[in-house]
Amino acid sequence: MSCRMYFRLGILAILAISCSSPLLFAQSQPCANTDSSSNVPTQKTRITIVGVEFQSENPLSDAQKEEHAKLIQQQDLWTTTEQPDSSWVNQALNSMRDALRERGYFRTNVEGTPYLVLAQPSERRYVLAVTIESGPQYRLGHLRFASASDSPLVLPEALLRQQVQLQEGDLFDVTKIRGGLEAIGRLYGSKGYIDATPEPETTIDEKNSLIDLLINVDEQKPYRIAKLEFVGLPTKTQSELTPPQQIGDFFNPALWRAFFKSNMTRLPPGSSLDRNMPVSRDTVNGTVDIMLDFRQCPKSERG
Repeated sequence: MSCRMYFRLGILAILAISCSSPLLFAQSQPCANTDSSSNVPTQKTRITIVGVEFQSENPLSDAQKEEHAKLIQQQDLWTTTEQPDSSWVNQALNSMRDALRERGYFRTNVEGTPYLVLAQPSERRYVLAVTIESGPQYRLGHLRFASASDSPLVLPEALLRQQVQLQEGDLFDVTKIRGGLEAIGRLYGSKGYIDATPEPETTIDEKNSLIDLLINVDEQKPYRIAKLEFVGLPTKTQSELTPPQQIGDFFNPALWRAFFKSNMTRLPPGSSLDRNMPVSRDTVNGTVDIMLDFRQCPKSERG
């Protein structure tokens, strides 16, 4: 009988993402040129890795080791006196962890031990000893979708499967799964389900080196546009703009992001969805009020 283990928190930690639609702002963002005189510059020290040594057997070929060593040495690493070495070591090794997880080494553990070779006020140089515990190489078993509530999923499973660029039997690629979850969040967001969140759960078949993936989708409710308002634009400029959506449409943040991108030459410099489009939502009625706010900062807020 196969040994099967169920994991939820583990894969959420590895994926480390929010899979719902982009965050919506209920108020305008601070002016970019607001005075920040209270921010005191922090003294930073450059970290230079002059050598990388692999300490144990691992699935990387000599060519792959050389490539990863080069990537590690090329990274732009900095630290402060308050930060432990583990902070920049983890940053330096993240690309290697990702590469192994893309090849099915789902439970890989990559650790680094820094050895100081030169210390200066503005720079510290190290040789980094790397230890890799790759664990088994896994493939995708069964891929299933389920509703987090008692109601059936609004979107067909076939459409959700298309968002995950993996087939059963493929190497269990964490990067592709992360991309699939993000794509599912965008798909729901395009249909007004701006709070929809897909959460992955895994069951590991150790005997056959397979991982079954269940994606529970918490769909929440769809939102329609109840109010749409432009402020702070000249009448002529506003007349030249065609909003991508109208009152009554299901709110689709992606269309508005594209609107800002395609109208960069017409809108004030630096305009963006995050900065100039506060959105207020009515959770009871499932509606949003959109304001496209291009007003200049008050003089008291200027630097």
